[in-house]
Amino acid sequence: MPKKIGVLTGGGDTSALNATLKGIALKAEELGFELVGFMEGWRGVLKGGHYFTLTPDLIDENRGGTLLKSSRTNLIKDNKLDEAVDNLKKLGISGLIPIGGDDTLTVGTALSEQFTTTFVTKTIDNDVGGNPPEGDAVDYSKMVNYFCPGFPSSAQSVINAVRDLRTTTYSHDRVIVVEAMGRDAGWLTLSAAYGQADLIAVPEVRYQPERLAEAIRKKHAEQGNVIVVVSEGIRNDAGELMINSEAELDAFGHTKPGGCSEIIVESMKKLLPEISSSAFRALILGYLQRCGSPIPLDRDISMRAGALAVQALSDGMFNGVATITRTPTGIEPTLLPLEQVLMRDETGHVIRRSLDLRFYDAERYQMSPAGAGYFRPLFGNLPRPDLSLDDRLIEIGEIG
Repeated sequence: MPKKIGVLTGGGDTSALNATLKGIALKAEELGFELVGFMEGWRGVLKGGHYFTLTPDLIDENRGGTLLKSSRTNLIKDNKLDEAVDNLKKLGISGLIPIGGDDTLTVGTALSEQFTTTFVTKTIDNDVGGNPPEGDAVDYSKMVNYFCPGFPSSAQSVINAVRDLRTTTYSHDRVIVVEAMGRDAGWLTLSAAYGQADLIAVPEVRYQPERLAEAIRKKHAEQGNVIVVVSEGIRNDAGELMINSEAELDAFGHTKPGGCSEIIVESMKKLLPEISSSAFRALILGYLQRCGSPIPLDRDISMRAGALAVQALSDGMFNGVATITRTPTGIEPTLLPLEQVLMRDETGHVIRRSLDLRFYDAERYQMSPAGAGYFRPLFGNLPRPDLSLDDRLIEIGEIG
């Protein structure tokens, strides 16, 4: 009998989940393992859950989302850990690969105390892992999990959206406040610098309306139109979310953020009366950041990370996490011990990674040189600012 292993995808979906599943399925087939796919995350491992034999031919690595679907089931809160372990054993599963972010992996770390487990990270928020050691010089190679699979594709979506918005922003002299995902971490929002966002506000720095208004005023005076990109999770001086929907708590106790861009627009209209109120617009990117095909870098590294997790189970290296490492020769998947990747608080919940504030220039509301150094392997050099119409006319000698 071949060894039987299981896999599940939990939490919010990403564009690269099917790629991770493809890497897992291919390596399982190569090693002669039977692979069982559990549907709807942790819900699938419970009694009565839906599961099936997962083979490589069923998976399209270029398709976003997850063939296995997902859920935010919390086995800890629901006191279902023992039931999950019993069911896995009953099914003859000898090792499990959960793919997820901080919530999915919080459950996984608890389950790993009773069952053979190896993990693969994923989240568009890029908040699983650790930042480079503190100091003036940033050593990117010492980041724990350089990026989470799924993040590069989502960041590319933000970049494309912001870049495309420039044409209408310019044409109508608009001030558009774009809202990107990121309840607690500003990685995704910061990537908008590659779409040439004028101003960027992240949740790690408290939101100050008067400061942002002054930055908009200055930028609008310079070029007549402004794109501001903000994280959905930006907070006021009291550390509170601008929108806190208690009616939509998920299984892990998180409120559903979203809508801060609309509040900011109304605030800016009052603080900037010299700019026509009709010029202001709010745009929530929402699920557009989660959908679509993965970019090639994300797809390929996700497949390799998935394969690494299966190899780890085969080699008897349990309770590891397939992470991503930046090396002098490129981006590589690396298996690290669970405790090195998933730091936990006193309640056992995985501690999220915040945006490294060395990557952000809070005074300018922009990406810092260190931030550009972080993103360069993903998206190349930061694009040069577009010339204004006046600058172009001067350049060709029409005015001056």
